[in-house]
Amino acid sequence: MPIDWASVNWVNVLLLSGFAFVAGLIGNLLGYKSRLFGAILTGVLFAAAYIFWTYYPHGIVLPGTKPA
Repeated sequence: MPIDWASVNWVNVLLLSGFAFVAGLIGNLLGYKSRLFGAILTGVLFAAAYIFWTYYPHGIVLPGTKPA
């Protein structure tokens, strides 16, 4: 089954990719002694950014999602 590229929410993809990039960058900079620590830190930072963006009452929601 091919992907319908027109139905992809590109703003959402770019925003979450940006969160993952920044979390990865910070995780690798702070976890330079251990790759495992850097990976864990990256996951935690991404989760924190996603939870903040989705559930913090700042009035901005991810495109295509309902406000909490």
